[in-house]
Amino acid sequence: MILVEREIRATPAEVWTHLSALDRWAELLPTVDSIARVGDPGPIAVGSRFLVRQPGLAAAEYEVVDWRPDAGFTWVASASGIRTRASHELKASGAGTRLALAIEWSGPGAWVAKAFFAGKARRYVAAEAAAFAALAES
Repeated sequence: MILVEREIRATPAEVWTHLSALDRWAELLPTVDSIARVGDPGPIAVGSRFLVRQPGLAAAEYEVVDWRPDAGFTWVASASGIRTRASHELKASGAGTRLALAIEWSGPGAWVAKAFFAGKARRYVAAEAAAFAALAES
């Protein structure tokens, strides 16, 4: 599993404003080329799906499996024998908010993702944590 944690000088609600704006991630994050809803355009909730395109990676369709306003969310994508699980957690801390971003792979092809994409994934997750911190602290 890849885990990046970062202290942000903002409340969980302030960080959530940006973290939960999935429809805008292509504008907010340097690691997302495009993101589009698949299906229902209503409020984001468990079951919401998004087609995500990132530089140097195949497009992936993520489904939200856990949605907790001001606390975090998790989404999963499955393709070619690889299940990707990405979690985004917020916890109040003395300095404001502790953001924890994690990605893990499972399934018969997980070794491929770990071998070929772990370095890129770690860089992307770190860049996303930095972007969310900059957005919330501005």
